[in-house]
Amino acid sequence: MTPIELATRRRVTGLTSGEFAKLFVTLERKVDGESAQWDASDVESWEIVGPPVVAEQHLNDTFAAANEFVATLAKRLYRTVMPAQEGTALTAFPDDLTFWSAQPDFGGIPHALWNIAALQAAEWIRQETGIICELHACEPLV
Repeated sequence: MTPIELATRRRVTGLTSGEFAKLFVTLERKVDGESAQWDASDVESWEIVGPPVVAEQHLNDTFAAANEFVATLAKRLYRTVMPAQEGTALTAFPDDLTFWSAQPDFGGIPHALWNIAALQAAEWIRQETGIICELHACEPLV
């Protein structure tokens, strides 16, 4: 995987390089039964120097996990608010701390993935019903 491919795929997930690095390190704690030797600063540098060959499958797994999380959560949010009515709103989070405080079961997952799922659910609602579902932005905790 080239640095450009890594950066492009990361941008498509909607994550910053720091958020993706944290997610990668969280998901890939074990590599072939051993503790992973990478930390978030290593992963961030791969967009410049390229990832080591041994990390490629783990990067692909992390991208797949992020995409699956967003798709599953978007479906869940959609089902939760349907049938939608005028004034229906979904919550968006300004940062990880606020997100994890409100949704403790998602601790470690970047808030950006939730926000992307909320946008996807809102778009499905608009397409199906014509109702514009608003995003309510939470106030940051700090």
